[in-house]
Amino acid sequence: MGDEPLHRHLVRQLRKVGGSESQAPSLETWRLLLAGVSKTYEDTDRERYTLERSVSLFTNDMAGLNTTLEAERTRMRLLFEQAPVGMVRSDIGGPITQVNETFTRMLGYAAEEMVGRAQISFVHPDEREAAATALAALRTSAGGTSFATTRRFLHKSGETIHTNISVSVARDAAGTPLFTVAVIEDVTEKRRLEMELRHAQKLESVGILAAGIAHEINTPIQFVGDNAEFLRTGFMDLLALCERYRNLLGRVQTHLPSEEQAALAEAEDAADFTYLREHAPAAFASTMDGVERVANIVKAMKTFARQDGPSKALADINLALRSTLTVARNELKYVADVETELAPLPNLMCNVGDLNQVFLNLLLNAADAVRDAVGGSGARGTIRVRSLQQGSEIVVAVSDSGPGIPEPIRNRIFEPFFTTKEVGRGSGQGLAISRAVVERHGGALTFETEIGVGTTFYVRLPTSGGRASSAQAA
Repeated sequence: MGDEPLHRHLVRQLRKVGGSESQAPSLETWRLLLAGVSKTYEDTDRERYTLERSVSLFTNDMAGLNTTLEAERTRMRLLFEQAPVGMVRSDIGGPITQVNETFTRMLGYAAEEMVGRAQISFVHPDEREAAATALAALRTSAGGTSFATTRRFLHKSGETIHTNISVSVARDAAGTPLFTVAVIEDVTEKRRLEMELRHAQKLESVGILAAGIAHEINTPIQFVGDNAEFLRTGFMDLLALCERYRNLLGRVQTHLPSEEQAALAEAEDAADFTYLREHAPAAFASTMDGVERVANIVKAMKTFARQDGPSKALADINLALRSTLTVARNELKYVADVETELAPLPNLMCNVGDLNQVFLNLLLNAADAVRDAVGGSGARGTIRVRSLQQGSEIVVAVSDSGPGIPEPIRNRIFEPFFTTKEVGRGSGQGLAISRAVVERHGGALTFETEIGVGTTFYVRLPTSGGRASSAQAA
C-alpha cells in the first residue's frame, strides 16, 4: 500500500468489505470497496441537496415573510400618515414621537415643530390640566386602555380648534404601558354649522313672532291713523266755523244784552278757545307723525322678519339697510348719532333676510363699541352707514367712533364664540355668522380699524358671481 497510511474512512470501508490494510485487496474486494465509496458519495450528495433545498425553502419563506411584514408595515404607515383625522403617537409620560399630516395641517405646525414636545402643550390652556389628568390615568392599570372626549387645541395662529379626541394606550403582555395613540377629529366647522343652524332656528322663531306682532299692530294703527286724521280735519273745520261765528258775533255783540255778552265771554274762556286755536294744529300734526312712525316701524319689522325661501330673490339693499336701522333705532339712539349715505344701487339677487341679520349684527357691534368709548360721560358717538357700487360689487360700510380693535385680537374676531364683551352682552357668534352669510353670497366681510379712532366693517357683495375671502382690509 506504500508508506502513506490509508485514510481512516477508507480503512473503515475496506474492513466493511472484508479487506485489511496489511495486505493487498483482491479484485472482488476492490469492486466492493469502490461500490461502497460511490454509495457514500451518493448519500452525501443527497444529504447535501436535501440540506441546500431546505435552506433555499427557508430563505424563500423568510423573504416572503419579510415582504409581507414590510407590506403590512407600509400599510400601517400609510394608514397613520394619510388618515383623514389627526393621529399622534407619544411616549408614556413623554413627548410626541410621531404625528400625521392631517394633524399638522389642523394646527398649522410642521411635523418637526411638534415631535419632541408634550402633547398637552398644544391643548387650550383652559383644558391642559384636565388633559394631563386623563393621560396620567392611562398609565395605571385602573385607568383603562382608552378614553374619548371633546378638547380644544390652539392653532399656531392662536385660533381655537374644537375637536373630538380618542386616546388609547398600548401595553405589553405584562400590562406595562408602552405608548399612546390619539385620534383627533377637527369639528370646528361642524360646531360652526350647528351654531348657525341653532341661530337660524332662533331667528326664524323670532321672525315669525315679530311678523305676527307686526301684523297684529298694523290693523289697529291704521284705525288710529284714520280716526286721528278724521278728528284733525273735523276739528279744523269746526275751528273755521267758530272763527266765522266769532266774526259775526263781533258785528252784532253790541246789540246783545250785557248778561248774554258776559256769558259768551265766560264760555270762551272756559273752552280756552285761543289756546286750542294756537296749539291744537301742532298737537294733531305730532299725533299724525307718531302714528306714521309706528306704521314705519311695523313695516320695517315685517320687512326685516320676512322669511326667505330656499332660493335667492332680487332685493333692494338700501331698503334693507333702512329697515334694519329702524329696527335697531332703540339701541342706537341713546349712544350715537347715525349718519347715512346711501347711493343708488341695482337690485341684488340674495337672501335679504340673512343680509338683514348681518347689517343688524354690525350696527349692534358699532353701538357697543361707541358705548365702550364714551362710557358714562354722557357724550355721544357717531355711527355712519354707507352704501355704494364699486365695479361689479355692492359695498356696505358700517363705521363707528369706538376705541378700535386691539392688534392682538384682530385675527380672532371672526372666530366662533370669541368675544371681548362681558357675560350677557355677547355670545361671540355675531361676526362668525355674518362672515358665513356674506361668504355664502360669494362676498367678503373685511374691516379697517385704528386705535382711538374707530372701526369700519365692509360688506362686499358681487352683483354677479365672484368670491373673496374675509379678513382685515389691506
